Amino acid sequence: MMRTRTVGLLTILLTFTMLLLGVAVHNYGDSLVCKSWPLCYGVQNPVSLLGINFIHRAFGLIVGLFTMILAFKVTLSKESEGSHLAELSFFSLFLVGLQGLMGGLSSQYELPMIVNTSHFILSLFFLSTLIYLDYRLTQAPDNNHLNENDYSNKWYLYLSDGLGLLLFFFLISLGLGSLLRHSGALGSCGLGNSSLIQCFSEGQYSLWPRLAPAQVHMFYRIMVFLSSVFGLAWSFKLFHAFSSGSKYRIGALLLALSVLFYWISGAALIHFELYKPLVMAHNGLGILSFGIALRLYLRLRKLEKVSLGDHSISMWRDLFELTKPRLGSLVMATVFVGIILAPRSINFFEGLIGFGLTFLLVMGAAAYNCYMEKEVDAFMDRTKNRALPSGRMKPSTAFIFSVGLMGFSLVGLAYFTNLTTAILGFVAAFLYLFAYTPLKQKSVIALYVGAIPGAIPPVMGWTIVTGHMDQMAWALFWILFVWQLPHFLAISIYLAEDYGKAKIKIYPNSFGKELTKWGIFLLTLVLAFVSLYPWLYDLGVTDRYGYFSLFLNGLFSLLALRILFVSVANEELLRRWARIYFLGSIIYLPLLLGGMIYLS
Repeated sequence: MMRTRTVGLLTILLTFTMLLLGVAVHNYGDSLVCKSWPLCYGVQNPVSLLGINFIHRAFGLIVGLFTMILAFKVTLSKESEGSHLAELSFFSLFLVGLQGLMGGLSSQYELPMIVNTSHFILSLFFLSTLIYLDYRLTQAPDNNHLNENDYSNKWYLYLSDGLGLLLFFFLISLGLGSLLRHSGALGSCGLGNSSLIQCFSEGQYSLWPRLAPAQVHMFYRIMVFLSSVFGLAWSFKLFHAFSSGSKYRIGALLLALSVLFYWISGAALIHFELYKPLVMAHNGLGILSFGIALRLYLRLRKLEKVSLGDHSISMWRDLFELTKPRLGSLVMATVFVGIILAPRSINFFEGLIGFGLTFLLVMGAAAYNCYMEKEVDAFMDRTKNRALPSGRMKPSTAFIFSVGLMGFSLVGLAYFTNLTTAILGFVAAFLYLFAYTPLKQKSVIALYVGAIPGAIPPVMGWTIVTGHMDQMAWALFWILFVWQLPHFLAISIYLAEDYGKAKIKIYPNSFGKELTKWGIFLLTLVLAFVSLYPWLYDLGVTDRYGYFSLFLNGLFSLLALRILFVSVANEELLRRWARIYFLGSIIYLPLLLGGMIYLS
């Protein structure tokens, strides 16, 4: 019987091949040859007629099968006990199922470019999850030693910090490349040697053209160049940080080679006028570079923690974690939804500036919240090791950093985007920091006050495009507002003791868990209504979204009903189901908002 890790490595290899075949399907124009899914009904010889399209689908099914085998093998293994590996493996199974669903819907309904781009990014996220799972399955003693000079100043970029930044550059580059492929803008800056540096658009050469597709293409070139230069430089630094024979040296060499050829293949694409095999090679090398960098990052971060202990965290990492990136990513996903759903089009870079400035505002507000709650965080197990309560960072540093981010972003939104978005951002930040934060240690009403700034971001996404609010903007607000209430009630059940230590007022501790259970159930029903409101009142969504929302809310309501029948006397079981509901709510929201985008 195959070892668990062998199955994992094969799944990674198959996924990489599937990604390349996905590039080839679009590259050769086969994506809409067959609109049925997963098989091509009525086609007598699909392999000869459909070629790469059929093989791509076959690989997708094989990847799904291997992921299923991997999930069950990990669950049955001893390593999964108490390590959350089983949950991680089934999360990867959920991702591959979601990929298949997006692929099928795209093929059958000829969904727009944004769906295909999202499909590629989701596939990349799935690959990252598999690489992380493989890393967790193969953790072994690391006998390597770090060069102390690389960690002598906390304001330096640590080795893992640089790899994290490189991963961000690659994610942007690969996402832009997918956008260009699916929009047909790969050749929008001209082809041939004369277009290697400058962009040929509107009959003239320039470094920054006026047309939006050509601008996006030039931005992509800049990101590929930046990723390549930084990747080579950091590979060199990593290579010299370890002694000869170290696996890190081999990894650094592999990363340098893949990054170098990634850049060379990009230049060759222009020279050879988008020669199709080169398109596949360029994208394959980008994905390979991303995968190598991710694997090196995971191993190196572990080595830093083991070798350096409390000194393994740089000031840059502390500042980044001060911004609560996980929470910020979820918030920005709702901003993106607002931008996409808005009825008007917007220039790519105008939207990007508005999105980026909103992200800075979210980061600044989260950092200031950490500054305000440094004493409270010291009492909670899950927050006591943060930079401020642990004493790693001076409060003045966090104050200057957070206020600077908020001030810059609000002024930028007012000047570059529009005043409406800036006002909404100010209201959200003010309520979050000066109403919700002080109130949560005094009254459970803080739950409802805090839900207001949490519901404003999708409205900001809408106003970035339109400059004003209307009925659909309010619908997005109410969906996010109501969603937060049962979501945080579930959190308060399984973290009741932790919140009690910090003297934060929550329903389970103030009014009992029985009332909290009923609150989760009834608010889930209210959430079902507000999520159906855009369909019931014809606000621009389709029947496909309506039927999908009915199905999704039906499942979510059944989950809430299950919690209602758990006895409060069985605290362990109640905490377990509350956590399941919490995780379900995290899955529910992107599915609902994704359905609103892709099915409308």
